[in-house]
Amino acid sequence: MLIDIATASPPYKVMQKKATEELKKRMEGRPAIARLIDSASTHSGIETRYFVVPDGIDSAEDKFFSKDGNYIRPGTKSRMMEYERWSNKLTLEAAQKVLSDNAINPETIGRLITISCTGFFAPGLDYHLINKLKLPGNIKRTQIGFMGCAASLIGFNSVLEAINSTRDGEEINLLLVSVELCSLHLQTEPTKDNILANMIFADGAAAALFSNSPSLKSKASLNIISTRSILFEDSAEFMGWKIGDFGFEMLLSSELPKIIFEQAVPALKEIFDNMGIKKEEIKHWALHPGGRAILDSLQQGLELTDEEMKPSRDVLKNFGNMSSASILFVLKEILQTRTINQNDLCCAVAFGPGLSMEVALLNGV
Repeated sequence: MLIDIATASPPYKVMQKKATEELKKRMEGRPAIARLIDSASTHSGIETRYFVVPDGIDSAEDKFFSKDGNYIRPGTKSRMMEYERWSNKLTLEAAQKVLSDNAINPETIGRLITISCTGFFAPGLDYHLINKLKLPGNIKRTQIGFMGCAASLIGFNSVLEAINSTRDGEEINLLLVSVELCSLHLQTEPTKDNILANMIFADGAAAALFSNSPSLKSKASLNIISTRSILFEDSAEFMGWKIGDFGFEMLLSSELPKIIFEQAVPALKEIFDNMGIKKEEIKHWALHPGGRAILDSLQQGLELTDEEMKPSRDVLKNFGNMSSASILFVLKEILQTRTINQNDLCCAVAFGPGLSMEVALLNGV
């Protein structure tokens, strides 16, 4: 059962208009490039984003991508040092909040799942959280890395497997934590992939608490009942990450909305058919806010109303695409703004490199 979700955002809030003008400067302001940036910004569906880098704040003194008034390209090592510092801070904030809000003794957490695709260090986030939260030293750990925007739903699969593997009467509490710091990987070579990535991705962290304990009251009223994974053939060129000398380099095709409409939506409908579920039976939709065009494709293909799309579009508008953390923000939005009745179905969908699609079906309890 999903007990609760807490989120944490970096301190630097940047309007999309400001981010647009900053990117134009860093890509040398050529008219054709400026038009592409304006178009990507206008069609992003985003108003504000949060970053761990202060470069979008005029009054900030210690900027990450500027020095002495000149733009710089920090090496991957510098970016990973910032990743370690900020990922530790934000995951701890989110995890502490979800535990304290639900009066959970950290010593009762039996499994920790950590998720990120925007950085590495070892010992990693799991080690940091175990020590700072005083989690059990023998806690079972799972690290899901470099699996992109779909990774948190892959984590849901791990949650479901852990709960289903418990013995009769055995209780388990699980903590799932996701953090993505996309801003650390700013790339200023004026390619379509870079422009699109720079105009949609953002930073954020979220922590989700799960339990099978009947004594633990759920604020969320949702239970994971099934997860599904699909890897689409010959689609690796549509989304991916490569580690470069100056951060991670994003591969993000403008064809993604088309692929999602033509392949992902039919695959999702087939999943429903195989489970004996009609699309109309699903009362709540948590769709990964990968960008406005992706949400448009899902809305059109699944014939969803504007109201059904609102949680995903609101997260996109207010936070941007925070990769794996985004779907947790959307689920939190649903929990805060929707009435979930017993047996109501909620479908969560996200996409990752491959191209892959992860699906989680939850029901009201």
